[in-house]
Amino acid sequence: MNLLIVDDQPTVIEGILAGVNWELINIDKKFTAYNIIEAKNIIHTQQIELLLCDIEMPMGSGLDLYEWVLEHHYTIKCIFLTAHSDFSYAQKAVHLQGFDYLLQPVTYKEIESSLQKAIDQIKIDTTVKRYYNYALGLKKREKETLSSLLREYLLALKSDVKEVVQYISVLSYDLKVDSPCEMVMIQLFDFEGERWENELLFYAIDNIWNELLTTLIGKLIVICLDSEHFILLYQQQNERLDLKQKMILFMQTAEQLFRCKIALYPSKTTIFSEIPAEVKRLEKRSRQNVIKKDGILEVDNTIKMGTEYISPDCNKWAQYIKEGYYDLLKMEACQYLDRMTQSGRMNDEALRKFHKDYVYLFLEGIKNCGNVKSDLYMEGESDYNYEALMNSYTSVARMKSLIVFTMNYLKGMDNQENVNESRMDEILDYIHKNMQKNITRKDIAEAVYLNPEYLSRLFKKEKGIKLSDYIQQEKMNIANHLLKTTNFSVSIVASKVGYSNFSHFAQSFKRIFGISPSEIKQENHK
Repeated sequence: MNLLIVDDQPTVIEGILAGVNWELINIDKKFTAYNIIEAKNIIHTQQIELLLCDIEMPMGSGLDLYEWVLEHHYTIKCIFLTAHSDFSYAQKAVHLQGFDYLLQPVTYKEIESSLQKAIDQIKIDTTVKRYYNYALGLKKREKETLSSLLREYLLALKSDVKEVVQYISVLSYDLKVDSPCEMVMIQLFDFEGERWENELLFYAIDNIWNELLTTLIGKLIVICLDSEHFILLYQQQNERLDLKQKMILFMQTAEQLFRCKIALYPSKTTIFSEIPAEVKRLEKRSRQNVIKKDGILEVDNTIKMGTEYISPDCNKWAQYIKEGYYDLLKMEACQYLDRMTQSGRMNDEALRKFHKDYVYLFLEGIKNCGNVKSDLYMEGESDYNYEALMNSYTSVARMKSLIVFTMNYLKGMDNQENVNESRMDEILDYIHKNMQKNITRKDIAEAVYLNPEYLSRLFKKEKGIKLSDYIQQEKMNIANHLLKTTNFSVSIVASKVGYSNFSHFAQSFKRIFGISPSEIKQENHK
């Protein structure tokens, strides 16, 4: 147990050090300071648990010091020691939740007694905190275990429903094979800033729903299916829940917290044994949402399956490729996708068929170009991102990116000298349009259809700087400009360049400019 004594009078400190029986109360180390500046430095560098502090001092009061301690979240018990019987001092000490308030003259025995009580309370607080964290850990592991078990069941990886119900009952959840259940599939996409890790998303989603559905605490379960999809599962109640209003509140809270778009797919009431089949239907509805529509997507609001696919004029587009009208084809193909979307015909089936037609058209086109490298469409051997090329049918936005890439590729092949310049333009354009996000090499590689390793080599060769260093420099330049020219707080500026971790942002900023973002802001707003 470490103690810091703060008083502007050396004789007072010397008297306390000599007069208190330190062995009796088991104080390990005693630190001293004669003003709050010295005290702050000691608190910052040492593990201080107890503070014995004068109130009136020339360079700042003991009350100011303890207020600073609380603001910086140090866990320190404070005993105030003063010769002034000013009621406002005592009132402020109580407000700050100081442990004790000793009015001089006071005996060393009384100081010793107060210190011992504080030490006893610290031991109690430590024990309570340890047991609380232990209980919290058990609860956390219980939720993780339950989510993992139900994920296997919902995805039909574990088929014995009676065994699943038995496991769930051990975890204090009262579910039976024929329990009527309802679900909401939660889909997260288009993150604006740094994407949260799955574990953090899981606990945040669980907490939000438990706050919204207080009558179901202990009865609702959140399951993480994959990086984009979560399931809310709960037993149907005797009184029908106003779930739609709760879903609206969930979206408002979660969209602001995660900074992304959210689509919710509510299920019909289903008995627990038939839940896996219902999850398959929810997954199908999510796959249909290729236009990435957000909001509450009831069955009636989702894109209807079975709409007739009207193929584009591929013969005309093939002629465009032969004659080098790549920009015209690019424009018409994107307009076609927009018309399909606006007419309500665009779903996963239609987009798959369009993707198949378009990729065939493109591959036939490059087959006739003698100077085109065949490794473009050879999986595992290419400078290009084969998987991204072949899986662009998952959303209209990705399909449009494929169209832009393929037409720029062909245009570059017509002028081989400018091909790298064209690729770099696409890369830089993507980076500058997504500065507010936590963009990674993988994100950029998928957007421009390049192999990640090749992307890094190309960028270093063309720009003379590593890709990650360039992104960080550009983000910091934008942040520096915002700090100097706007009234945004440092945390807002950090979020605008894709940082959710303030400490990480501050370290990166100081590494580049040699000064902290807070200091920059202070200098320019004096």
